[in-house]
Amino acid sequence: MDSDSSRRDNQESKSQSHGESSKPDIMQLQYLKEITDDFSDERILGQGGFGVVYKGVLQNGEMVAVKKLLQPMPNFLKQFKNEIDLLVRFRHPNIVRLIGYCYETQNVHMDYNGKYIFAEVTQSLLCLEFLPKGSLDAYISDESCGLDWRTRYTIIEGICNGLQYLHEQGEPIIHMDLKPANILLTDNMVPKVTDFGLSRLLDQQQTMCTLITTGTRGYMPPEYIQGGTITPMSDIFSLGVIILELVTGHRDYPDVTRTSSEDFIDLTVKKWSDVLEKAPGYTSLEIDCQQIKNCIQIGLICVNPERTKRPTAAKVIKMLQGLESMDCQGVNEVTSSTSQSRSGPRELLDIYPLELCLSSEPDKPSHVKLTNKTDGFVAFHFKATRAINKYCIEPASGFCGHGPLLI
Repeated sequence: MDSDSSRRDNQESKSQSHGESSKPDIMQLQYLKEITDDFSDERILGQGGFGVVYKGVLQNGEMVAVKKLLQPMPNFLKQFKNEIDLLVRFRHPNIVRLIGYCYETQNVHMDYNGKYIFAEVTQSLLCLEFLPKGSLDAYISDESCGLDWRTRYTIIEGICNGLQYLHEQGEPIIHMDLKPANILLTDNMVPKVTDFGLSRLLDQQQTMCTLITTGTRGYMPPEYIQGGTITPMSDIFSLGVIILELVTGHRDYPDVTRTSSEDFIDLTVKKWSDVLEKAPGYTSLEIDCQQIKNCIQIGLICVNPERTKRPTAAKVIKMLQGLESMDCQGVNEVTSSTSQSRSGPRELLDIYPLELCLSSEPDKPSHVKLTNKTDGFVAFHFKATRAINKYCIEPASGFCGHGPLLI
């Protein structure tokens, strides 16, 4: 048997014997190429801004997910290392399991400006457990179709359990990009949280401020959008959006200018009641409708614009189980302040780019383009959040006209 076959068999035996308590393996790039059919397009399970996920098939037919990461940003290696460091620590049924990883640099003979040179090319990959049902975003739908209520409720419980584990095991871990696309499902529709490249470890103060460079619109809390503040409550806001999305099929929640939270809850429960009553042999209408109502109330409390009024993941679980009463005042506070929080910059202005890449060349400005999305006047204010003595914002206050704003 040649050395390549020997190495493959050795890697294969490691992968096949990889148990829940095993440490992740260091995998060779050639092995990952072989099990993904050289990263064939037919094997793609999904893709996003940070990489492509392929289905890998072992010799015994067992499937794994191979995540091939792109390297578009200077801090990519830090994010890759961060995801491995976190996944190695996780042992929870609602957190995706890391099987192995690959970080391999090769000297590649390639054309560069008409000349052939040897260049270093680094490949970074993760090998993860395969979740056959894909991501949760493919199953989000309204009450009239898609997942039944019991399945939706089980998924909500599983996400909450996974989030509690992240927030309470040792140092708190903030996911930073919790959304349906980052929740994978087993054959039995058990949810598993994945994609930890953006996650943060917090110190004992459990608060940090950062420049807004990550996250997904619609799931980011107002304090992060407006000031870059990160706490465990950032994930709770995202959780609230997901809960409401699972119950209703969409991310919209009550605005005081449209409807009260009571009307929103009653209308949603009525829609579910009509669906549940049509199910043959169904006998749990009253119990399930109360459960649906509770989930909506919990979701609304979680998306409270005031982060200090959001519950912890542990409290959310207790409220789901009926072991702790809900703060209905918190639901009312959401609707009384929602119109202000949801009429934020993104509702009024198109801002591009959201992240400034400052030039190293002296006196070379960076540009921000603002587009008024309303028929009226829009006021805005720019502020340097760090190293204010090094950067100059011009003009310092109000701005009129059609030219670019120079920073």
